[in-house]
Amino acid sequence: MKSTDVEQVLGKQRLRSLQAGSVLRVGVVIIMIGAMLIGTDPKRWPTQAVLLSVYAFVTVGALIGAFSSPSHLFSSDSPILTLALVDVVAVFGFKLLSPGGYIPLLVMALLPRMVAVELSLRRAATVLACSLAVFTASVLLDPVIAPRLGPAVTALIVLIYGFICGTALLVVFFRLRNVDEMVRLTASREELLAETMTASEAERRQISESIHDGPLQDVLAARRDIADFLKVAPDAPLDHALASLHDASRQLREATFELHPAVLEQVGLAAAVEKLASVASARSGIAITTDIDYPDANDVDPILFGVIRELLSNVARHSRASTASVKLAVAHDIARIDVADDGIGVSGDAAARRLAQGHIGLASHRARVEAAGGTLSIIDEPIGAHLRVELPLRR
Repeated sequence: MKSTDVEQVLGKQRLRSLQAGSVLRVGVVIIMIGAMLIGTDPKRWPTQAVLLSVYAFVTVGALIGAFSSPSHLFSSDSPILTLALVDVVAVFGFKLLSPGGYIPLLVMALLPRMVAVELSLRRAATVLACSLAVFTASVLLDPVIAPRLGPAVTALIVLIYGFICGTALLVVFFRLRNVDEMVRLTASREELLAETMTASEAERRQISESIHDGPLQDVLAARRDIADFLKVAPDAPLDHALASLHDASRQLREATFELHPAVLEQVGLAAAVEKLASVASARSGIAITTDIDYPDANDVDPILFGVIRELLSNVARHSRASTASVKLAVAHDIARIDVADDGIGVSGDAAARRLAQGHIGLASHRARVEAAGGTLSIIDEPIGAHLRVELPLRR
């Protein structure tokens, strides 16, 4: 199971692997050119030059692609594997065209380091095994090197090269272990987030139900008794008390709705946000408009509702605005919330000061959004404040 975060990290690792391999490949081309000019027969230069030209062309293309293409294009390990195989073929071909050359043989020692950027253990093992076989064949079949060095030294060179290949394979292995650990930590974080969401919503539900079934019912009963008494004997103080109880019951109903809106489960997030904006507008006197395009229910709905509730609460308390807007839409499995107003505005420094002064509501929701893989950011506007939340939906 891979989350969006894990896929993004893997994509960045693939990109960095391609970038590292591209830089190393430039060094290999330079060394191969030096080996051709110094350590091989000039009669073989034309064929070697053809091979090096093709390899240099691939090298330049890979270098440009690795440092100019966006990371989302590298959604698989195939480019890394393909280039690794090209490296093996190019270096082996160069060695075949350079019989009796020690420097071309040394160029092959760079292959394990280049394959070490491979992200798949099985693929890396295959390429390294091929590289070791090719190196061994190059040493044993060379008409000059093996007879001159002797069996013992030749075997030692092959063993050293095998050790280098094994070291490269260990690099891939430990890198994959780190990736697996990252996947486990991500899964653990998601489970913890799910448990936290469940516990938080359960607590809000419990408080909402306690208020609804306790104080609200007492207030409603007292209001009903006074209303019944006033029908028999009108009294001005009791009229005032009845109005106060009416306001108290309205506030309690709004509190139960904001704590845990039943409408969120019954008819969805869109209706809950509409009701929330209506309540906030009536309470604050700010004209709040909504633009909602959110068709399907999702597991992140409680987080989205909580963030919108906090943002509207901040608008009512701090913005000094006359109008505000709430937009909610979904694009490419990303839910986006935009809450804007025409008030005094807020900057990143002001938000930091509020946090330092103990205003932790928005900070806690930002932490919750980020834990779910989303972002909460302040958009610069010439007038007023504009906060945006982007949160991946959960499948």
